[in-house]
Amino acid sequence: MTQPARFFRILAVLVFVGSYAESKATEQPEVPIDLFDLESAYVFESDVNHGGKVGEQGALQSEIDYAHRFLISGNWYLKAGLSYHRFDFGNTSAPLPTHLQSGAAVIGIDYMHGKDLGAFIEFKPGIYTEEHIGAASFDCPVTIARFFILQKDTLYLLVGVNGSFLRAGIPVFPVAGLVWIPCDQWRLMGIPPNPRLIYSPTKKLDLWLGGQFTGGSFRTDHQNDIVPSKLSGAVVDYYDYRAGVGLTYSPNNNIDLDLAGGYSIQRDFNFDRANLEYRTDPAPYVRVEIKAKF
Repeated sequence: MTQPARFFRILAVLVFVGSYAESKATEQPEVPIDLFDLESAYVFESDVNHGGKVGEQGALQSEIDYAHRFLISGNWYLKAGLSYHRFDFGNTSAPLPTHLQSGAAVIGIDYMHGKDLGAFIEFKPGIYTEEHIGAASFDCPVTIARFFILQKDTLYLLVGVNGSFLRAGIPVFPVAGLVWIPCDQWRLMGIPPNPRLIYSPTKKLDLWLGGQFTGGSFRTDHQNDIVPSKLSGAVVDYYDYRAGVGLTYSPNNNIDLDLAGGYSIQRDFNFDRANLEYRTDPAPYVRVEIKAKF
């Protein structure tokens, strides 16, 4: 057994054995069964750099996710669904893809405290590609995480790990976060990929300041005329680091409309195995997301 596989196995045991020890809970709010998420964002044009400017580029992000939870027993649920993510980019003189996309199944186990996750393990087997579909573009990102109660109803710690076979950089990296709820109006949701400081003037409206981390790892297409030739069929780790403000309007307990704007601090195309990297300058972005849970 490899070191990453052994690490995942040990963490899974710690996460779910620990959660089972807490499974004798009091009556909780109803668990959301159907989960739907639709998101779109646009990053305005900025310079692309690789030892100097190589053009200007904007980026359009589109995502749609659906999952259904099946009760296993008690607080344990099997989650299954589908996910499609896509990034479209402007043309430049650099050998960068004009789009990246993934289509994946979502398979996991959730341990629920009412409507809130206590622990989970999630697999997303699928195709992570530029355009062409093949065995080389298959990946199965895995995330294992658990919330630890530091102070009941007030302070929680998230600990976990994420891994990807396709990722060219660090294949396994830690996941960590903090939730602090000092009062009904204020919440610190320091949870990746969307850490936020939230103020709630009403039960239906949240105003927030925070960040976002989006992207993934993809296999680019084979191209005979690409320069340098080592980028033909190469793996690219694409990431977008954002900071901004926004609001979330919830007309009821089942639907959230999230509007945001701010700055993409940097977008990064990292061809780590080919030892090449392209980065963009900061640029404004706008974003809209609709979440539904029933």
